[in-house]
Parts: sequence; structure tokens; C-alpha cells
Amino acid sequence: MNNTDSLSTSLTAALSAAGVPAANHDFIRAFTAAVGIDGYRFVDQTSRPHVVATRRDGGLPLHIYYGATNGFYSEEEVIRIAGSAVDRRESGSRKGTWCIEHPVNQSRPPGPRPKDIRREGAFCACGMQRSVTGECPSCD
Repeated sequence: MNNTDSLSTSLTAALSAAGVPAANHDFIRAFTAAVGIDGYRFVDQTSRPHVVATRRDGGLPLHIYYGATNGFYSEEEVIRIAGSAVDRRESGSRKGTWCIEHPVNQSRPPGPRPKDIRREGAFCACGMQRSVTGECPSCD
């Protein structure tokens, strides 16, 4: 994983570098203006590139990903800054913070991963279970 940080001079440049869809830029611009951001820094991580937005008041930075932003102190802060209609939840990656989902996202709520579903072959007329390729160990 590459932890090299690149400085960006604008929010748009940082979001573009992180691969955040252009359809989310206005939404992000609105809530970062309400928070009061001093600067943006693109973090180049192979698996999860993102933008770190440094708060003007020195508080907890926001981490802006493809489809969500975390780093809000509480649900009340999210509502005050982004409104009550925004999709929000406790952050799964930064414990003790809240996350908001962007209009275009690939997020899924935190929780257990789906169980592994294994394929099984159907049963042959002879009663033996076929392999997943359809062959019967007794008849074929």
C-alpha cells in the first residue's frame, strides 16, 4: 500500500485525484463549506484513495471517500451541517465518528459480511449428488 500524500490546491482537484464522482462534488462542496475547511490533501492509497479535509477550527479532519465522508462528531453535527434528509450512520472505519453517504456511492452499512455461498450439484436419478459440472460419480 502506498501511503504517499499529495497536496492539492483545490477541493475539485483533490476529489478528482481520489476518483470521487463529479456528481458528488457539489454535495461535498456544500457540507465542507458549512464545516469550514482550511485545506484539502489527497491521500494516495492503492485500495482506498481519499481526501483529508482539515477543519479550520483544528477539529477532527473529514475523510472524503468515493461514496461517503466520515469524521463528524455526532449525528447532531451531521444534521446541523448537511440536513436531516442526508443518509447517515455511525462510521464503521473511524470508531466514535459519524459518516454521511454521498448521492452516488458504493457504500454498504457496517455489519457482518455475507456468508460464503457454495455451489452444489443437483441430484441424479440414481440418487447420487452430481458434481457442479453435472457429472454423476456413479452413472457417468
